[in-house]
Amino acid sequence: MLSIALFLLQILCQAITLPFSWLMFRIWDTAVRRMQKAWGAEGEAGTAFVILVPAHNEETSIATTVRSLKALNYPRGLFEIMVIADNCQDKTASVARAEGVEVLERFHDTKKSKGFALEYAIEILQKRETHPDAIVIIDADTTVDAGLLKAFDRRLQSGQDWLQAYYQVANSEDSWRTRLMHLGFAHFNGLWLLGQDTLGLGSALRGNGMAFSWKGLERCPWQAYGLAEDLEFSWHLRMNGERVFFVPEVKVYGEMIDDNPAAVASQRLRWEHGRKQLRKTFGSQILKKPWPLSRRFIYWSDLHMPPMAGFVMRLLLNLIVAIAFYQTESTELLEGLQGVCLGLALGQILNLAIYLLMPFIVMKVPRSHIKLFVIAPVYALWKAGLLLKRAPSTWVRTERKK
Repeated sequence: MLSIALFLLQILCQAITLPFSWLMFRIWDTAVRRMQKAWGAEGEAGTAFVILVPAHNEETSIATTVRSLKALNYPRGLFEIMVIADNCQDKTASVARAEGVEVLERFHDTKKSKGFALEYAIEILQKRETHPDAIVIIDADTTVDAGLLKAFDRRLQSGQDWLQAYYQVANSEDSWRTRLMHLGFAHFNGLWLLGQDTLGLGSALRGNGMAFSWKGLERCPWQAYGLAEDLEFSWHLRMNGERVFFVPEVKVYGEMIDDNPAAVASQRLRWEHGRKQLRKTFGSQILKKPWPLSRRFIYWSDLHMPPMAGFVMRLLLNLIVAIAFYQTESTELLEGLQGVCLGLALGQILNLAIYLLMPFIVMKVPRSHIKLFVIAPVYALWKAGLLLKRAPSTWVRTERKK
């Protein structure tokens, strides 16, 4: 009876972990295949951009961001910078104006989020006699590669309407936490998106370093206001048959909080609960779509992919049960199943190990960051604890200082 019980438990463990392990394998496998691909030589710039910078109480960082954007290696007559000072109680608007860019000031008692700020700016642009060819969205604490718009221009002229640059950490050397975030971003914002793109699934948006063509927005207007508005809009696009393309050849660099533990916790809590909201919103929609079963399976697995800490705990439980099942006395019929179950569990662990090491090869993460895996379990347990806390009901700006 013990063998039968452990076998049934192992079937449950495999059902929980195998879809995600398979998707993870496909992601890193296709990313490796893609890493040598290079885009052709630059042509003549032809895309007119408006760069939108949503900002809420960012007076200390907005000038640096604007100067980085003004230094872009792209014809100055083909791009303009527009800062959206959204419900600001500081000098964000005046600091941005002093840098010589257009500033939209917006105040609303209830609609207080980046999603609403972007919607407001897009509505302003729609009222113009001439529209830009594309908009670019850059966070107010960000610096960018000088070639950002050139890379976007190449992609847009090739017919790609939705783009996501490689979003990384600007202050990665500040502490062990920011170095760990740099490694995490290499997985989440780099390797994962590269694999999604190569699989033809369409990359997820990451909120910072996004570009949308105007004709794309006319087909699928901006409609994302939740705790994770970038991922929310990604899924709206997928549900409407649109595809986001990853642009790994250029980066945007956001400054991560490190000196305010409460703010760090608040930011992670918003991210994790924002993803939980998306599962409720889009999970059933995926299953109802008249897509091939394989596509629905991949999208459903992607949507429900747990945080890395949760996935590792599932794999460990799977392995423990597989070992226990393998060591029990059993009938001849179950002996072969014991080996298969243990082999699958060990294979999933190996698959995870390869995935964790891939950014050092594909995304060029410094080899010195490998030692971060020693402290990663502590960070993972801390993140797991956040999920037990109450989810924020609305977007709240993350404070930079104590």
